[in-house]
Amino acid sequence: MNKAKFLKRSILFATIGILALSFIPAASAGVPPFMQRNDHGNNLIFPWYVGEWWEFSAAEDLYFKLGWVTTPEEIEEDICPKHPWKIKLFINNEEIDLDRYGFVIEKLKFSFWYHVFGPGYFEVGGEYLLRWEFWVRRPYMGDGLNHWRIMVDHWGLYLPAGTEWSFEYYLNIVA
Repeated sequence: MNKAKFLKRSILFATIGILALSFIPAASAGVPPFMQRNDHGNNLIFPWYVGEWWEFSAAEDLYFKLGWVTTPEEIEEDICPKHPWKIKLFINNEEIDLDRYGFVIEKLKFSFWYHVFGPGYFEVGGEYLLRWEFWVRRPYMGDGLNHWRIMVDHWGLYLPAGTEWSFEYYLNIVA
């Protein structure tokens, strides 16, 4: 009888443990292997980053990768928000699930969000509106807010003052 109770309790605790762990997002111990390649020209962030139109080949592995890090000084001076942050990606207004990895170097927490689009995901000549947004949860720049929202550059440190960190542009997909 005691063995039966023990077995039932063990199964119950194991089930609860597995369910609890399923709600914890997976974290990588380091940079995913494909991100170590030098094909930076296949990162869909580049049309915005370099400030000019960029062609992407439908026949290649394309990916979206964007990272963020905040220094202790930026947090102390209330310039940037503390972790947690997140990036949201949309293509033609459909949200794309992003994976995340991060690492810490000398008290700096680096976070990266990414998604890989294999060859053939995009069609040549197709119209693809890409939008990415940077979301923050903690107060910063004196706003006193503590809920998820798109980051706003209140002081004009990185963008014109009052600009939301939501960027969109059309992708130029070629053969």
